[in-house]
Amino acid sequence: MYCILGISNMLSDRQNIGKFMAIVSFGLLLSACTAAEVAVNLAKQSKQGNNKNIDKIVKSSKITESYVETPAVSIAEHGSVIVENNDITEAIKKNVVVPNPRYKIGDPYEVDDNWYYPERDLRYDETGIASWYGDEFAGKLTANGEIFDPKLVSAAHKTLPMPSVVRVTNLENGKSLVVRLNDRGPFVTGRIIDLSREAARRLDFMNTGIARVRVQILAEQSLAMERDAKNNNFSQLVTKDLMPPVKADDVPKVSLDATTTRKVQSDTATRTSAIELLARSRIGEVIEVPVTKTDIWVQIGAFYNMDSAKSVLNQYIKTQGLVSEGLHNGKPIYKARLGPITTVKDADIILSEVLTFGFEGAHIIVD
Repeated sequence: MYCILGISNMLSDRQNIGKFMAIVSFGLLLSACTAAEVAVNLAKQSKQGNNKNIDKIVKSSKITESYVETPAVSIAEHGSVIVENNDITEAIKKNVVVPNPRYKIGDPYEVDDNWYYPERDLRYDETGIASWYGDEFAGKLTANGEIFDPKLVSAAHKTLPMPSVVRVTNLENGKSLVVRLNDRGPFVTGRIIDLSREAARRLDFMNTGIARVRVQILAEQSLAMERDAKNNNFSQLVTKDLMPPVKADDVPKVSLDATTTRKVQSDTATRTSAIELLARSRIGEVIEVPVTKTDIWVQIGAFYNMDSAKSVLNQYIKTQGLVSEGLHNGKPIYKARLGPITTVKDADIILSEVLTFGFEGAHIIVD
């Protein structure tokens, strides 16, 4: 277009130039324009092709945001090949995955139209439904650049730093396991954590696929692991060997019971204290804690005003609900909940309806 306009202006300004010369000039310029356009189109196609390759790999992996913040790492497609720049050729030949471990929190990211906001939260203590993943992701990179091995004890979380350490307690059987986070997920609505197959086996829910769990961050271990990772020192994931236990002297000031929504037994003598839990917190070790009866709820939202919580419940009339009172940062808070719900399947259905209704912050809890 610009080349043709240029010729038109040139012909109008140079009336004395012979028609033959004008036609020749036009032909030459048109050829140049065509060549340039072809070159640009080829470049665009090449770029689009590369983007499609990268997009294909990212979408086929468990973690869709793994490589967004890693400009130093290139992604090449040849089976499951994901390697650093200098090793691409050799890696393609050998069909290997090259690890690039790093400490990562990450920027907000979007998966399936849902936004997640990673943060370092040393008070994290939530209940919900756990799932697990295994061989289909074996040998692929985790979100912080390690290689996933389903035979090791590890887990994926949507927002907590990687690596960090959490205690996952199966509320259905009392088995409690300390797990190292190194991946993002699960991105299935209504799931709070995704454990490796080995972690699920130790918590005894591999066959059922899901379990009601409580997830608590272990602040002291997580901070120590953060310091090591920032110094490029990544502790080995657990197989049969366990990490040394954390001494009781290292217990942080953060209480593991500070933000729990789980009911506790009145007989405190039978309960395992937070200090004991931390003193015995070795990654991969299973301990037993008292089993407490729990119910499943869909929490629509939490409000500082009780009337707001009641108003939200009144908008959703398909399922009975109640307003539960608690504390958040020392202030009274009112949680609008639907339930109790008998099964996870029913909770998934109700949660899906509530999200469709417009309550984006709704999630499943166990209390």
